[in-house]
Amino acid sequence: MALGVVAALDLANAISITPSTYFFGVLVTVALGLLVGAWFGRGRWLIALGFIAAAALGISTIAESQVGRYDTSGTDVFWQPVSAQAMPERFEHNFGSAVLDLSKVDFTDQDESLTVHVSFGDLEVIVPPNVDTTVHAEVNAGDANIFENNASGFQASPGEVVDLGSDGEGGGKLNITIKINAGSAEVHR
Repeated sequence: MALGVVAALDLANAISITPSTYFFGVLVTVALGLLVGAWFGRGRWLIALGFIAAAALGISTIAESQVGRYDTSGTDVFWQPVSAQAMPERFEHNFGSAVLDLSKVDFTDQDESLTVHVSFGDLEVIVPPNVDTTVHAEVNAGDANIFENNASGFQASPGEVVDLGSDGEGGGKLNITIKINAGSAEVHR
């Protein structure tokens, strides 16, 4: 009965139903069956079904939490913030190529910091020509090319790289922390 109510709500688009909600409905039905079986006997066979439903509920809940965290997994992404105020502090990508284009952001009189994490893939960061940029890149396996400072191999890091841009000091400050598990990182203007 509980599973039928969940399915009806899902089909009617009355509320947002996730897969774990279905497993929760199964678990509630089994729990009610165990309560009835406690009074009338012969409900022991539902214990194994309850364990299976509880395990499925746990697995689906964990899977849903990861999908929300890495909602760009498996695709190539292109991020292009429009302003320093609207720019998030952290960009994450699981698999594939990622491009972070900051060239249209005005960093004048700003002091911004951001972190970019790519699990497996390539990252390209494009910064405006006049912003004073400090980059700390950690690439566990792969290549790092930060303003023509190169490092490759395992634990590749060119260290902290500072580039003041074509105008020298001034034009705002941008601190970028890059973490790549496997792949490559490139930062240029």
